[in-house]
Amino acid sequence: MKAKAWMRTIGFALGMSLMVLLAACGGDKQDNDPNQIKVFIMGTEGFPQEYADKIKQNLQQKLGNDLTVTVSTTPVYSAEKLVLEYVDRTDDIIILPENDMKAYAVNGGHMVLDNDFSANTYKSGVTKGAANENDTEPTKQKEHLFAIPVSQMSSFKDIGYTRDDLYATIPIFANHEQAVNVLKALTD
Repeated sequence: MKAKAWMRTIGFALGMSLMVLLAACGGDKQDNDPNQIKVFIMGTEGFPQEYADKIKQNLQQKLGNDLTVTVSTTPVYSAEKLVLEYVDRTDDIIILPENDMKAYAVNGGHMVLDNDFSANTYKSGVTKGAANENDTEPTKQKEHLFAIPVSQMSSFKDIGYTRDDLYATIPIFANHEQAVNVLKALTD
């Protein structure tokens, strides 16, 4: 019995070390190809790869051949995977469930979209959150447009994705102008 417990302890320690190493090796968007567009999608029940492939094709057509579009997804929901996507700092757009969108907005994880999109048009994407790193205290937070509901995006309607549980956000580390152009391509 003692040997099994010892092996589990070593396995756990190795796993945690790997997680720390992966987090420390997070990418820096500035070091990546500026012509690369990266979108990550994860729903409460994952997101089908065939839909991700169709979104990629749709975006590639709208954005042209000068940009390379990558759309990644996961077949199951994983809060840990979502954290790693933020730690990696390479996504231009992160599409995630409503509860996660609101939680990351409160912690200052998303850019405010008030000047880029109409809050009246995308009312369900308006939530209380931190507009900058100084607003993470709850008393300083105000309502802003932090996300665009996927249910209002033409690209998702075109592929037959009709669920209303996902929201597209621009992570705080993304290139604002480029990411807004990608969101506009998804909505138009």
